Amino acid sequence: MSLPYEHPKWHLVMGEALHPGGEALSRRLIHLCNFPPKAKVLDAGCGAGATLRLLIEEGLDAVGLDKSYELLSKAMQKGPTVRGDLCGMPFEDGSFDGVICECVLSQQKELSPALSELARVLKEEAILGITDIFSLNRSFDSHTFDGSCASGARSALELNEAFRIHGFEVFFFEAYPKLLRECTAQLVWAGVIEAPIKTCCSLSYGLWLCKKVGNEGTLKERYEIDDAKRAAS
Repeated sequence: MSLPYEHPKWHLVMGEALHPGGEALSRRLIHLCNFPPKAKVLDAGCGAGATLRLLIEEGLDAVGLDKSYELLSKAMQKGPTVRGDLCGMPFEDGSFDGVICECVLSQQKELSPALSELARVLKEEAILGITDIFSLNRSFDSHTFDGSCASGARSALELNEAFRIHGFEVFFFEAYPKLLRECTAQLVWAGVIEAPIKTCCSLSYGLWLCKKVGNEGTLKERYEIDDAKRAAS
């Protein structure tokens, strides 16, 4: 089955960036991450390479990862790329000073394998910068968007909890509901997706900055103990 981002009309509507907010939001994400000069940064789910190009322009030692041959054929024109899956990346532990991950987590059926891999390849205290779709309530029916980039949308609360138990501390968040509404309207108008307006209004778009703060297993243990104490009190 082809990926939603491989749809020809998607490229016509969204441009090279392929996600809400386009290059402007990618630039903001990179700016907020404030990676040190020449930092080794992974663009996880690099698509056609728009953000990979921006990272390299910023003087960073960047590499793009994607599982799509079609998209990588475009990304490799912007910089170094590797074909691979987010849930099993071909990199050593602690390989990167930072990771950018745009509109990728919402395509994962299970968050844990992806977040475990992101934590694994990052150095301690490294920054994970994310932009992605999220649902505004836990009762959101993601099956409405089966086959689309919103098929795995979770609530911000669920995402924050998942980040926490996988060793990440969220220290910055912004929401961009208008960007998602505009993007969705354009894709519906172009016939790329079909979605009820009511359902689209149950979604938003967010930007997260997370810091890797510790070993995933140790943190899970610690938080389970803390949660048990809170439940008992």
